[in-house]
Amino acid sequence: MYDAEESARRLAGYRPALRELVHLSCGHLALEPRLDRKSLLGDHLHDDARSVAKLDRRIAQLGGGGHAPPPEIAAALDRARGAATPGYLEIAYGELKPALVAAIGDHLAHVDPLADEPTLRLLTQLLHRQERHVAELPATGPAVAAPGNPHELAVMPPVERPARDAFIRVAETADGHPVHALMNAELCGAELAARTSHEHPELPLDFHVDMARLCWDRIRHAELLDRVMASELGCHWGEHPVDLDSFGALYGQDLAGRLAALAAAPETDELPAAAAGFLRADAATHAAIAARWSG
Repeated sequence: MYDAEESARRLAGYRPALRELVHLSCGHLALEPRLDRKSLLGDHLHDDARSVAKLDRRIAQLGGGGHAPPPEIAAALDRARGAATPGYLEIAYGELKPALVAAIGDHLAHVDPLADEPTLRLLTQLLHRQERHVAELPATGPAVAAPGNPHELAVMPPVERPARDAFIRVAETADGHPVHALMNAELCGAELAARTSHEHPELPLDFHVDMARLCWDRIRHAELLDRVMASELGCHWGEHPVDLDSFGALYGQDLAGRLAALAAAPETDELPAAAAGFLRADAATHAAIAARWSG
């Protein structure tokens, strides 16, 4: 069985991999055109951000510090840093997360279930999350990546506009059903939150956990609106053009301006009462996040 020092050392090796997965997924989310994959990225990076925070707490409790990831995980990270969005997904879900699953599974086999029960519980949750991520977004083939960027948490070039599925029409003015426009606005909000995290790696981990929460909430809102349109309003995502200029206007603002936009409550007048209630339920949390980081 691993003692406290060895357990902390191994936990500290998973930490940089998960932190960089959050960073890179936040950078790529706006560039992934497929709605289903965009949604899964938002869900998974939220899981990973919270896992980093839990790892930090347990490492500190065990008296450990920073440690390099295992060689196979470090090699996958190097490749992921230099990849375009399709290649990044192949590496993250075909190499990096499976390597984490293997390392965590080995660690679990050597945890003292009584003396180190907090680590047992943490690793069990972490393992199940990573296994679910790999199952939900499986790699489809060998990844092609450019040489890895040697700089930790390097920031990708700015986004000119977010990517959408090929069947989505982009127009300067999006005339159509207001719930369709609201779904697009929620997607833009998720992408803005993700890029805001990605472009500020110097800020504390709590900031990135909060941005991951904003991204996840906006993604959930978009998925709910997609369902509401199909089941209750007689329309579907993609039936109307979308306006992406609003993303560019918000993306060009400073951090305080972005946070203010992300804290704004969505217009829910056109929504059925049940769906509107769920969207409004997140408004106070979003306002609190914006207030926490605007000062």
